[in-house]
Amino acid sequence: MARMEELIEKRFKSVEGKYQLERELVSEALGKPCIILHVQLPEGCEEYRELFEELPHDEEFMAELQEFIREALRRRAGKLERRENPS
Repeated sequence: MARMEELIEKRFKSVEGKYQLERELVSEALGKPCIILHVQLPEGCEEYRELFEELPHDEEFMAELQEFIREALRRRAGKLERRENPS
């Protein structure tokens, strides 16, 4: 029975991997570009583990993160422009 479970699990992982790849391709073609980041709980914040794990579902946090990314992209674009066009 354990062998059967191993085979099913292996097959599921294979199909899941293909599904994720196809999903990313469709998302790229139809939607806005997106990146996936894996962020680890920072050292010294172990007591905030529950709060940390809830962040992806927190609309306020996601809005703050989008604003942070917007500002970071603008700063980087400005730096690149200054390098390419020194005045």
